[in-house]
Amino acid sequence: MTNVGLTDMCFVEVPHPLGMIPLEEVRAKAEQAFPAIYDAALHWKPQEAPKDVVEEVPYPAKRVKITGTYAELNKVFQQRKWATGMPVIPPTPDAVAAMLKGTKRSPSEVLWSVPPRMGQLTVELVAAYGVMAGCKPEHMPLLLTVIEAFKSPQVDFQGSTTTTAPAVPVILISGPILDKLGIGYSSGEQGSFQPVNASVGYFINLISDIIGGSRPPDIDKSTHGMPSDFVAAVFGENAKENPWRQTYAEEQGFKPTDNVVTVFFSYPGNANVDHNSTTGDALLETLGSGIVGAASGIGACYAEYGKEKSDRYNQITFAFMMLCPEHAATIQKTYPNKEDAKAYLQKHAVKPYKQYTAGPLGCEPPAEIKDFNADTLMPRFMNPESFRIVVTGGAGKQSQLYLPFATNVKPVSVKVEE
Repeated sequence: MTNVGLTDMCFVEVPHPLGMIPLEEVRAKAEQAFPAIYDAALHWKPQEAPKDVVEEVPYPAKRVKITGTYAELNKVFQQRKWATGMPVIPPTPDAVAAMLKGTKRSPSEVLWSVPPRMGQLTVELVAAYGVMAGCKPEHMPLLLTVIEAFKSPQVDFQGSTTTTAPAVPVILISGPILDKLGIGYSSGEQGSFQPVNASVGYFINLISDIIGGSRPPDIDKSTHGMPSDFVAAVFGENAKENPWRQTYAEEQGFKPTDNVVTVFFSYPGNANVDHNSTTGDALLETLGSGIVGAASGIGACYAEYGKEKSDRYNQITFAFMMLCPEHAATIQKTYPNKEDAKAYLQKHAVKPYKQYTAGPLGCEPPAEIKDFNADTLMPRFMNPESFRIVVTGGAGKQSQLYLPFATNVKPVSVKVEE
């Protein structure tokens, strides 16, 4: 617990799981744990903080000397938990100094106490981890903006990086910076031969796991993990092939000339492969079915209850639809106004009440729905604005759907400042 500023805490371990088991098993586990709880309440005392601990200052970053080959350096980084398992580029003093030339910010500036370890992230360390991930000096304004966006409380960085869920960090980049830096936004943007997308995605997870300390199994509790634990999902907004002309960034109040970073944590993206629909209504039906089927645990609850219900679920208010240009064009022909497409989705993204999660953390119907039974079709979202439409990717009829990690998370958009 020294990671979060506490020298000691009292814990009694109860074997996992407590959810989705019969009540008698829950009671048995509680009774088994009670003697330890009783003993701790009477006799536990915190240990004194070690007197010989020297608190490290965040700047300048500690220098170490490693002699050997590139492979040997990476082995040392893995052994010391300075890297996540993939090779890194050595953050030599010269390489970090070169990165720092990409920003006017002071290298000593502390940008963020990165949860859960609350590690101090300085501009210098952004440069160092940018080097490790393969970024270039001209990427520094973008990296600093990614940090600015992710540190917003609305993103819930700590909950998203320590949960048992496969939470995916998603980064959407909009504006002229895409062409300026060579960020992929068309065919294969998240795949191979997209060095900037990959480097930015690798960078944020190095910050999360090394500075933030979110490593499995002690802190990051992800049941299976995801490839996105190494490299986040980085999209570029394809404004050139957006048939509605107005980008997502512009919808959020930014100018077409602004460079904007939008971030959120999501469950893994669902592919929508629809080669047959020729009308917007038909295509929105298949997209809607993918949305209601995604994140089928607590996340498959209603996006908004009614004012008297839990705020937890009132906050689950968005689904990102990463539409390929061909799908976007099909929908736009039927719905020249994007808001009308969202309204159609809100009414048709439904499934039977019995298919939503039940139990103490499950779903009750929205307040305005009075008469219902197990087969009543219930909307996944109660507000058309829950649907966030982004045009991205290249040729082909393949779109992706991203629904939020099920806590009080919201997407956050920040302008890139040079």
